[in-house]
Amino acid sequence: MIYLLLDADEYLAAEWLAEQKAKLGDPELASLNTVELQGAQTSAAAVLGEAAMMPFLTSHRLVIVRGLLEAYEKRMAASKTPGAAVYVEAAQLLEGLYHIPESCILVFVDNSVDKRRALWKGYRLPAAGNQPERRIDGLEALIQAGVVQVEALATPDVKTLPAWLQRRARQRGVAIDGGAVALLCNFVGPNLRQLDNELEKLSLYAGRRPITQQDVRALVADASEEMIWNLTDALAQRHPAQAVRALYDLRRNDQNPIYILTMIARQYRMLIEVKSLLAAGVSDPYDMARRLGYAPYPVQKALQWSHQYTFAELEAILERLLEVDMAMKTGADQDTELDLLTAELCMQRRQRAE
Repeated sequence: MIYLLLDADEYLAAEWLAEQKAKLGDPELASLNTVELQGAQTSAAAVLGEAAMMPFLTSHRLVIVRGLLEAYEKRMAASKTPGAAVYVEAAQLLEGLYHIPESCILVFVDNSVDKRRALWKGYRLPAAGNQPERRIDGLEALIQAGVVQVEALATPDVKTLPAWLQRRARQRGVAIDGGAVALLCNFVGPNLRQLDNELEKLSLYAGRRPITQQDVRALVADASEEMIWNLTDALAQRHPAQAVRALYDLRRNDQNPIYILTMIARQYRMLIEVKSLLAAGVSDPYDMARRLGYAPYPVQKALQWSHQYTFAELEAILERLLEVDMAMKTGADQDTELDLLTAELCMQRRQRAE
């Protein structure tokens, strides 16, 4: 059978390939009957040659080809004529796929193939030598004919990610609260390998009881960052009492005043970055997190409060934070400076609201 994995999630693809290898039987024999080829270093002849080889002491042979279709597509797009060498080689592969023996599991792993171009749609190969002009079936025709099977292994989106994590928990026999699922997805985002690792770690920590939100915060989240967000949340909502309480919690957690100030500044910088992306038309928090290099959870928090500030206000706050940083590093009482800053930011927001 021939499989096509297009734009597959790295973790899901690795799992799927492991399942195919397990079907070969004994792990040692499976290794002897598994071949992996890299697109930039292989050719159609090499792929078809490996696929034609008989398996050794097993019923099937697994041939994994990574990036070859992408490499062909790029070369074909750069070529001036359908008679170029890359079109001939691609034709050799596409026609050869009709004759792959049943004993071979041939898997193509590629990030993308443009469904508007020749490799997908097919093309006419000009006459050459004794060969007349002929029509070459593209991947689309091979899929419709049942020669190639597409495996859908895309990364779950933000709406389906919690369901994926719940299924994975059931597969592992792990009980986890719905709130813990949502929080873990927010903290980690659509990184399935990390999500699975965190789930295993949490299950060992929780033992036989269900995993809770408190477990996720204790083992996965950066507790000090969560407390910082409690502080900036209170500042954004103009709640002085909550802000003072959050500041107290940070101190009780033995956080250094300079560190607290640095983290506050980081959160306000993130607010500016998120507002900038919003202004540029980017609104998905996971896309923002990827572009900015942050975890999804703090980006979602920043997105929640970004509308409470103008760019001018955020820039003024960063200037004020710089002044406080200078004062704290040149002899001023650090705790007092933080107390005054917290009160000032709360009052500044209150005055604007009035």
